[in-house]
Amino acid sequence: MSGNPWILNSKPVASPEVRLFCFSYAGRGASAFVSWRDHLPPTVDLCAIQLPGHETRLREPLETRLQPLVDAIVDGMSTLLDVPYALFGHSMGSLLAFEVAHALRAAGKPRAARLFVSGREAPHVARVPPLLSALSDSVFLDKLQLLFGGIPEPVRNDPELMRFYLPVIRADLTVLEQYRHEPRPPLDCPISAFRGTADEQVGDAGFQAWGELTRAEFRARSLAGGHFFINDAPARADMIQTMLGDLGNTRPAATPPAIGRNPAAQAVAQAQAVAHVFPGQGSQQKGMGAALFDRYPALVAKADEILGYSLRTLCLEDPDRRLAQTEYTQPALFVVNALTHLAAVADGGVRPDLVAGHSLGEYNALLAAGVFDFETGLRLVAKRGQLMKQARRGAMAAVIDLPPDDIARLLERNGLSSIDVANLNTPTQTVIAGPVEDIPRAEPVFRQAGAKYIQLNVSAAFHSRYMTEAEREFAAFMGSFAFAPPAIPVIANHTARPYDPDDIRGCLARQISSSVRWYESVSYMIATADPQFVETGPGQVLTRMIAQIRQSPMPIAPDPVPAPAPTAVPEPPAPSRPAVPPPGGLAFLLSGQGSQYFRMGAALYAGDAVFRGAMDRCARLAGDGLRLTDQLYRGAAASEPFDDPAAASVALVAIGHALAAVLEERGIVPDLLVGYGVGEIAAAVVSGAVALEDGIGFAAETARLFQRVTPAAGLLAVLDHPDLVERRPDLFDGCTVAAVHFHRHFLVTGAASAVRRAAARLRQCDVTAQILPARIGLHSALIDAAEDEFRRLAAGLAVKAPRLPLFSPAGIGWVPAVGPDSLWRAVRQPVRFGEAVLRMEAEARPCRYVDAGPSGTLGTFVKYQLNDAGRAVIAMNRFGRDLECLQALVNALGTGGRG
Repeated sequence: MSGNPWILNSKPVASPEVRLFCFSYAGRGASAFVSWRDHLPPTVDLCAIQLPGHETRLREPLETRLQPLVDAIVDGMSTLLDVPYALFGHSMGSLLAFEVAHALRAAGKPRAARLFVSGREAPHVARVPPLLSALSDSVFLDKLQLLFGGIPEPVRNDPELMRFYLPVIRADLTVLEQYRHEPRPPLDCPISAFRGTADEQVGDAGFQAWGELTRAEFRARSLAGGHFFINDAPARADMIQTMLGDLGNTRPAATPPAIGRNPAAQAVAQAQAVAHVFPGQGSQQKGMGAALFDRYPALVAKADEILGYSLRTLCLEDPDRRLAQTEYTQPALFVVNALTHLAAVADGGVRPDLVAGHSLGEYNALLAAGVFDFETGLRLVAKRGQLMKQARRGAMAAVIDLPPDDIARLLERNGLSSIDVANLNTPTQTVIAGPVEDIPRAEPVFRQAGAKYIQLNVSAAFHSRYMTEAEREFAAFMGSFAFAPPAIPVIANHTARPYDPDDIRGCLARQISSSVRWYESVSYMIATADPQFVETGPGQVLTRMIAQIRQSPMPIAPDPVPAPAPTAVPEPPAPSRPAVPPPGGLAFLLSGQGSQYFRMGAALYAGDAVFRGAMDRCARLAGDGLRLTDQLYRGAAASEPFDDPAAASVALVAIGHALAAVLEERGIVPDLLVGYGVGEIAAAVVSGAVALEDGIGFAAETARLFQRVTPAAGLLAVLDHPDLVERRPDLFDGCTVAAVHFHRHFLVTGAASAVRRAAARLRQCDVTAQILPARIGLHSALIDAAEDEFRRLAAGLAVKAPRLPLFSPAGIGWVPAVGPDSLWRAVRQPVRFGEAVLRMEAEARPCRYVDAGPSGTLGTFVKYQLNDAGRAVIAMNRFGRDLECLQALVNALGTGGRG
């Protein structure tokens, strides 16, 4: 391995049968695995991963971001994947090994024979790590001692060793603090998980949840010891021997059936295929989940936190008789279905090759296929239940012992065109839905035809044209969630065919107002895969339906074509989700925290009626408590710091709104909107996704929230290359990078005292740095304590589909809809503005960028990033010549707004 700094291999094996890559815990390097060589047979080649800044790479800059580490590790491993290999990681190393496994798959490399994880909960359910990296040295060391058993005494008592060790452990913990799991299809390699029996950092549910992240085999074991049990020789030896046994008995993931291609060949090739099916409403029962809640306490606690009530009490006791109410039924059933599936797999059950769910159960099918994680699924289901509860004046009835074609003819002949087919469950069981006055009128019609007719105890006409408003609202709500392509086929209710990976949002939205074509879905699975069906959830409703369908399946064409519309009712138009704009447009830039100052826009306020009217309206909406225009134009001097969080946030939204109005009055309108931090709220307002009143209120409320529950912070702009933080971490003690704007400009945030120290140290090194007017540590872990309440406030916004495309420099991507996820990401994630500009250049190619903020800074960043002074124009600057600046912008762009 000579010349490869990423790999430490003291005794290379010439012709190994397997190569074991090992990732250490935070603060330690590759030397943690030196003694492992004594426990391994000569056929195993041990390759320990060495991170920059650790041990043999001490002179290299430390890395505090996960993705650059993962990318570089994959490059370093690429020449060593010529034999079967496995990955092992402990604590932080487990996270690295997991992400490397995903990166190797994305790069098309051979999959690992097995992933071994130790001393860490599964990343999609893991508890948010405590914020340690920004603490002072003494407090930092005390916290390490309390949480993990601390630092070895010989190191802690040696000042010289501590001088090298502390930056390393801080950098590693920063990686963990900034990590956010992204849902992706499960891995195809088996996973083995280990933990210490006395490790308080790894709960049972989070430990077992590793099994959700693979389609292959999962094994979980506990060994005597605490968090660092691998440093105990007997426990370490036991674990290594267990790992060798697992490597010798590795079972790969089953290949999913090629649904929809050649059914005849598939029936032979997939004779042992397994389909998991998940029930929907009607299967709930008091007492469901009794054997599961204690087994998965972390997931149950997360569910309680999201829902705001005790799921255990609802399911086991139902004291208020709410379990039958759809807004409670749906999340309760989703959780019980999910835990049932998790327990079945953990107990050795066969993993599915394809999945389907009846109505609500489709969300569990998507969860099982890796489309989203547990938390995302529960938030979606909870919102779906709320929207369906709000639908009124509808009714439903079950029609039994009458074929579906006869039902359709009877509805048409008897003037009952207002009634839709809601559920096509079996050859002889259909559910209809319609207005509350028409469902009773249909009863004698069907009884005279020999059918049984049962009116259902519901308050709305679910899965019918009468749910289109709920569908539209749900489509907008889903816009901010990330979905991964299904790892295995998921049969959709409203098409009875596999989900299109590119239309997951649309398919889920349409499901609300479309028929549940269960009869056809099951018939399709029988025709194309003939699987063994396993009902996963309470009751046996679907099992009985499938038995009836097997006796008389619907004929399925050998080469399926797009399914017809589920009802005779035309499908409502999809929400106006903005597409990427055509090349040559205008991109408006709306700035955030740090760009505000007293008297910004004063000349425009005095001399432009449109601007003044817009600002006055914002002031009225903000209320007397903020006195917005008084603060801006009748109070402090422009040179005084404008750092009151609520006033500054509201002022930035108001300025963005007012400048957009002024530019529109002059014929200059945007083709896309780019918000920076708080500027994403302004962008949502300008796009029409959020009403001005709501945007002003949300900006004020969230700023006050941050003030109330997060530590006082500062913000420092640095005019130097961003790698200065890595080259000279001593200059930035207690600070983290909040934004990178271009190759010579970045921001750091931290406690106010840490920011002041960093500014003083930088001045001593002749590095230009400026403390900005900000008291909140946005774009960092400093604000994590506010996340839940922030999301609650965001969920209360009345949101519409944006009229214009939105682009987020925090997410470096398009924002199809505004919601809690997109708004939290806007203020929490570090901003990579330069990268965002390059992506917009690649995908949208705007001809000009218009800085519609108060200081012109974003326009300046664009000019430097693109090395083109003509690509950005500014509407306002800090020098009080607003009218001249605005006229120069109009002249530069021309009457057509494009120049």
